[in-house]
Amino acid sequence: MKYPLRKIMVATDGSEPSMRAAEMAVEMAHHYGAELLAVHVVDEEVLREFSRALSRDEEQARQTLAADAEKYLREIRALAEQKVRITTTVEYGTPHEALLRIAQNEKVDLIVMGKKGRRGPRRVLMGSVTQRVIDLAEIPVLVVK
Repeated sequence: MKYPLRKIMVATDGSEPSMRAAEMAVEMAHHYGAELLAVHVVDEEVLREFSRALSRDEEQARQTLAADAEKYLREIRALAEQKVRITTTVEYGTPHEALLRIAQNEKVDLIVMGKKGRRGPRRVLMGSVTQRVIDLAEIPVLVVK
């Protein structure tokens, strides 16, 4: 193989498409003997909106969203159990920027993402995280429908 896959990163937001992407990433990592890095990025803008909508302080909102992130990553760890070496991380920031930074810092060979995520109607106005990663990544991005 001309392009060895040593490290694969899968981005998750807990949505069904991102979990299908995780399933594919686990199988690919197993097939190629690659390490898997599962990442969830808590969008700082969503964090602020969530805090305002529920009349909570930002720290309470951060704890709630961090607990959700850990749940999503536990699901991926369960998929990967006994198949591949996996590490997980939760980051905060603008999702596409954080994903690209992590991919570069971790020397990832491939990013795997779901086509659609949880952003809903805002996605149309702001552009999709997946599309931004595709446009800006310097490494291959596999989009799972």
